[in-house]
Amino acid sequence: MRFTPGRRYVFHLLFWLMYATFMLMEMQGYAREKGWLFCVIPLLLYFALMALLVYGNTMLLIPLLLEKKKVAVYVSGVIVFVVLYTYLRSLNQQYWDAIVWPDDIMTLRSYFHLNLAYAVWFMIISSMLFFTEKWADQRQQVRNIQINQLQTELKYLRAQVNPHFLFNGLNTIYGNIDIRDQKARDILLQFAGLLRYNLYEADVDWVDLEKEANYLRNYVALQRARSNSNLEITLDVSIEDGHSRIAPLIFMAFVENAFKYSTRDDGSTNTIQIRLQQQANRIVFDCSNTYENQPEIPGGIGLSNVRRRLELLYKDRYMLTINKESSVYSVQLILTI
Repeated sequence: MRFTPGRRYVFHLLFWLMYATFMLMEMQGYAREKGWLFCVIPLLLYFALMALLVYGNTMLLIPLLLEKKKVAVYVSGVIVFVVLYTYLRSLNQQYWDAIVWPDDIMTLRSYFHLNLAYAVWFMIISSMLFFTEKWADQRQQVRNIQINQLQTELKYLRAQVNPHFLFNGLNTIYGNIDIRDQKARDILLQFAGLLRYNLYEADVDWVDLEKEANYLRNYVALQRARSNSNLEITLDVSIEDGHSRIAPLIFMAFVENAFKYSTRDDGSTNTIQIRLQQQANRIVFDCSNTYENQPEIPGGIGLSNVRRRLELLYKDRYMLTINKESSVYSVQLILTI
């Protein structure tokens, strides 16, 4: 069961109807002496005190303290709320009892034990309901994640041609290329390397930074081979520790867009500049390209996916800056690993 907003409202409404029924049964003595209309004001005050207790626990103490492992502070907060509720409810009850039964006035202390039991009981109930609701939400989230994973896997399998067939086909093409055409053979080998990395090595959560850098080098080399002479491509890779772990293909959406949208008019020289630098636990990736009438790249599916991956994998440990000015589109991504 998922606690949708509509169900939550119904859930809270049922809780308060149950509490109202309980209070009306408790206030039958007031009704006999003064009538039910008299019960409205004390009933509203009891509701306000109960709301302070229940929502103070579920909306303040648990989310801000208990869920953040501040157990001692949470227990202190619970004690404060329980004592405050017990005192105010006892004071309220003494006041209305004195009006209804002026000849039988009780001391404030005489109300404490019962009201303290009420406070502890409703604190326990509210905590149980809070975690039941959260548990139901988490179960639904797990189901959604599993469904999304299955759908993603299904799409991946549908889009994937049999890898063995692909590599066998590439080997056949390679064998049929004239041995004197070494450039064509090298390009085919680079393409096979890119394909192998995508299919086998990048299908993990983390890869060595050196492997990602080699993939970037091979990709740029392949693009350089197929680009016109008026496109100047610069690649600068500087890595201190090639065994540092990084999310695979995290830079490639920016690189692919740079080659996709860079102008290639024969009348002018256009540039693509790519730099990947690592120092200690900090990686800086820069990619810029000249463009002409370039669409708004940041709204593309590829970059949306990159932003989502960054939020999931590098939350609070990355900085992404994208600029588009003076016919140059530039991206800087800084990762803390």
